[in-house]
Amino acid sequence: MKQTILKAAVAGALALAGAGSASADSFRLTIGAGHPADAAIWITTMRDFLAPEIAKRVEAKTGHKIEWVNAYGGSVCKLGECLEAVESGLVDIADLHVAFEPTKLMAHNFPYFVPFGTPDPVVAARAARKVYDSVPDLKKILENKYNQVFLAIGSVGNYNMLTTFAWDKVEQLKGRKVAAAGPNIPWLQAVGSIPVQSNLNEAYTSFQTGVYEGWVMFPDATVGFKLHEVAKNYTFTDFGAIPNVLITINKDTWKKLPKQVQDIMLEVGKEYTEVESKAALEKGQKSVETMKAAGATVRSLSDAEKAKWANALPDIPNQRTAEINKAGQPGAAVGAYIKALKEAGVKLPRDWTIK
Repeated sequence: MKQTILKAAVAGALALAGAGSASADSFRLTIGAGHPADAAIWITTMRDFLAPEIAKRVEAKTGHKIEWVNAYGGSVCKLGECLEAVESGLVDIADLHVAFEPTKLMAHNFPYFVPFGTPDPVVAARAARKVYDSVPDLKKILENKYNQVFLAIGSVGNYNMLTTFAWDKVEQLKGRKVAAAGPNIPWLQAVGSIPVQSNLNEAYTSFQTGVYEGWVMFPDATVGFKLHEVAKNYTFTDFGAIPNVLITINKDTWKKLPKQVQDIMLEVGKEYTEVESKAALEKGQKSVETMKAAGATVRSLSDAEKAKWANALPDIPNQRTAEINKAGQPGAAVGAYIKALKEAGVKLPRDWTIK
């Protein structure tokens, strides 16, 4: 497990404090994430809607009480560590953020394997929820392999390009160092960019020091992490909003909870999809205005250039479907997501079809 001695010490302290344990009518649960709550809308919504709404309904409907121990911003599990943290009980509930688990949660990364999907996080999140409901093996992987139960899915905003340089043709990206989360890297390779694996927590400094010249990033995170201060060009490429916010609960903790409490958690988890994605859409729109007011240049890539980029990509949906199946995971998730997007009326610039 990717944990330090310090985290083990924190785990012990939380255990002594009663994290994840329960009395007859009171439950003290630790909820965490690798991203900070104030800068990341998907975590803000965990803190300000998911957790308090669960506690409120549990007390009103069952008489039980839930006390939350907040562990956001990597205070217990950093990015890429939350799957293992929930599995072990280091935290009870967390956002796993699937981009940082490209192997163990390969199938759960299905939204990344449909590039140039919908730019609307609400449509994307609803489509992803359909996938989790129609492909039960996704939830079974979490339960059977990683000792946790699916609670909710949310979406980050529309992925676009933030750069330190101006550009309007995909050819101008050739040889440029551009940061991305792992599943986004093939998007960059297709146009000759030099991809750099990175994460938002280190992005500001990396721009300042020239580690890279661009980021595949959505508006609200660009503003939330103040990246528009160090990279002044934001181009709408419409790679798509990505439902990568996967919230789970430790299965041992889950088993200790009364059925009524479990039902409330699932109920609120389903509502989180709507609340979070609508908040992501709203914050994304406001963030564009914030960038403009701060002097950033905001523009849209032409439809012709978007189509050129989409057609330059390899057949990612079919490639990844085959890889997921080979890994013993449900490759059907990719096709199910494409189907859900099309049913929602999304017009894709390239007609991805699973063979």
